[in-house]
Formats: sequence, structure tokens, C-alpha cells
Amino acid sequence: MQNPIFSVITTGRGEKDTKALKEAFNNWEIAKKVFEEKTGKSNAIEFLVADAGENAEFPEICDCKIISPREYEKYRKELLKSGIIKYPKWDTPAIGRNLGFRHSKGKIIVFHDIDSLFSTGTEMDKDYIFSDLDEYKNYFEVMYSAFKHKDVVATVPSLRPRDSLKLGRRFGIMGANFLTWFSLKLPTIQILGIPVMGASVPGCSITLLRDVASKMSKDGYGPYDSELGVSEDQKISRLMRRFGRISYEQQAGVFTRTITRVSDGYDIAKSLGYAIKGSTYYIFPGLFKYRKHSLTI
Repeated sequence: MQNPIFSVITTGRGEKDTKALKEAFNNWEIAKKVFEEKTGKSNAIEFLVADAGENAEFPEICDCKIISPREYEKYRKELLKSGIIKYPKWDTPAIGRNLGFRHSKGKIIVFHDIDSLFSTGTEMDKDYIFSDLDEYKNYFEVMYSAFKHKDVVATVPSLRPRDSLKLGRRFGIMGANFLTWFSLKLPTIQILGIPVMGASVPGCSITLLRDVASKMSKDGYGPYDSELGVSEDQKISRLMRRFGRISYEQQAGVFTRTITRVSDGYDIAKSLGYAIKGSTYYIFPGLFKYRKHSLTI
């Protein structure tokens, strides 16, 4: 059987919200179905879920492989034995994403959060957008066209809140979109091996060519830095930029949860606090190894 075009790789630990998981997996399956019907290509998208444990039961969808917690723990021990990570209890989504990449077969890799949805290009999308402000097409259709017609090594979607239509949350995400778009125009500059400037892509969804991900893989263990629990997305996106251009695809939408990430209102002081507290991680991704997110204000 021919290999798929896309491999969607996600990982989860402690995901107990069965309703949110069902909504996500249903969305993924519909986005896949629409793309395959439009292109006439069957089995064009595979889903790989690295189960890091303590999750609710994952819904069943077509062409989906669940990598068991047992295999995940075996892989983590392999990383420790090989010196890729230094502490037995260290755990981060980067590890699950790298494990998923090991199993993937697609020409295009989508590293995607388990709580994020794709734009389907159908009426379903209107549950997450203001129809008079946003116009999205099928995520996979847009990204496939970008790789086919543009000289790019990776693509970035436009983000919108999955869980709220409040303007405060929307403006926060729109600000992140602008920073992403602007950062893609910058070259990658490294100081002492740390990429201090360049593309900065939110980790909820990153799409890149398989060949590029393979070239970035450290000792064959995947493109993500397994020692990072914060700003690993900034690091991988800046390193991707060394291989070629990254395009911002506004009509490819990703709807992501914002409850713990974006304020409900227009709290300028709080926003500045987040920016100041996270700026060091953002500017120097890779400098702070073996730390987890601690940006609560």
C-alpha cells in the first residue's frame, strides 16, 4: 500500500476530558475525509498518538495508530540509556512527538496538539469563528497546495480559540499570529549553538517536510530536543528555517484551547507580565533544559 501524504503526530498525558477528545478526533476524521474526497486520494492521512499514560480512552478513528504507554516508557528508557536525556523521571511532549515520528510514514509531518482542531472547510468551522471575519479552507488541502506550489520546507496555520468566541481571547490569539508571521521573515541566528532569533511557531501545530525532520533528528531520535520542556517549539521552528522558507497559511486554521493560556479580558498588565516572564525562554530556546512551563501569573 502506498505511503500516506500526511502523518499527524500527537501525544498526550493525563488527558481526562473525554468530551474534548471525542470532539478533536471527530474533527480530525472529518478534515481527513474532506481532503481525501477533494483530492481523490485514499489513505492520504495517518494519525499517530503517543499515549504517555494516565489518559482517558482515545476514540477510534480510521488510519490511527495508538502507541501504547508501555512502548512510550520503553522509548524513554532508551533515551536515558543513550544519553539523550539525563534524568530517569524526565518527561516532556517532545519525547512523544519524536516517538511518533519514528513510526510515521508520510511525506509531510504535522506535529499537532491533542487538544487542537483542524479547519475542515465545512460548516463545522463556524462553531469556532466569526464567519464575517474568518474564512478557512480544509487544513490539509491548503498545506498540500503550499508544499506543491511554493518553495517551502514548512508551513504554519492561522490560530483561533477552540473554546471561546470572546474578543479578548481572539485578540490574544491574533497577536500570536502576527508575531508568528513576522518571525518567519527573520533569518536564524545562533549564539553558542542556541538559536536566539528567527522563526517562532506556536507548538499546537507545525507542518514540515519529512526530509527536513529527518535531517534535524539527533542520532535518529527525532527532530525535537527531548531535554526541553519549554520553548521546544521555538527551537525546532528556528532550526527548520535553516533549511529553507516557512510559509504562513492564513486559510489553514487550527482551533486551540485557550482557557489556561489567554486572559478573558483586555488585561494589558497581565499580558505584559506573561511577555516579560516568558521572554527569556522565547529569546533563548534551548538554554533552559530540564525545566517545565512556569508562566502562571
